[in-house]
Amino acid sequence: MARIAIVTGAAGGIGSKFIEKISVMDDIDEIWAVGRNPEKLEALKTISSRIVPVIMDLSSVSCRVLSDMLKEKKPDVRILVNNAGTGYMGAFDKMSPEQVVQICNINCTAPAAIMSEVLPYMTKGARILNISSASSFQPDPYLAMYSASKVFLKNLSRAVNNELKARGITVTSVCPGWVDTGMLPKEVNGRKINYIGMLKPEKVVSRALKDSAKGKDMSVPGWFAKYFRFYSKITPTGIVMRQWAAIMGKYV
Repeated sequence: MARIAIVTGAAGGIGSKFIEKISVMDDIDEIWAVGRNPEKLEALKTISSRIVPVIMDLSSVSCRVLSDMLKEKKPDVRILVNNAGTGYMGAFDKMSPEQVVQICNINCTAPAAIMSEVLPYMTKGARILNISSASSFQPDPYLAMYSASKVFLKNLSRAVNNELKARGITVTSVCPGWVDTGMLPKEVNGRKINYIGMLKPEKVVSRALKDSAKGKDMSVPGWFAKYFRFYSKITPTGIVMRQWAAIMGKYV
């Protein structure tokens, strides 16, 4: 029985770093790299010959491809990384209904559905890492949909982690602050954005894998995310939102 890892959003900044880190693990036979772009997924094979590209568009919330592979191979899934995500920086009333639905599909429905598909193939010691965000610690004006979707993923992760303790399976919600990937716009309306406490993807990934190996239900990498988590706990939400709106409002 093949021991596998599954990484969604595999070709992106955080996803590709997970691929790199997992590829040197001795107890993983294959890494199923999930994404939309066949060329980018094929390019991941330069990292390891154990990469198996899985072409899936998670915006459609169809896990049929992955489901069929699992039923055929019946693998021992040791690691699942739900990394695929999308966002929108700007006012909610400027978003189209299609954009709203897409964020819900990719950030909420898809990772929950994939967890449901994969769990029957997991045994004691298996790990799930769901990439949430420090934005899940409070409502974020001008990142409203992204923030709300990451609350869903964080709460789902922590609750299911509690449920799966008897099976010896860990679910970790990974909540970084700003991460230096292609997902973040460098400027809005010609104005350069100053991202406080920006982290490199490799730091997020290294911390997340260590925390999940320790059985933690949350991984909060970097000083900014840790500070923001604490600050959001002790400060009234209305104040936090006004401060956040003042910072982000000048860009959007």
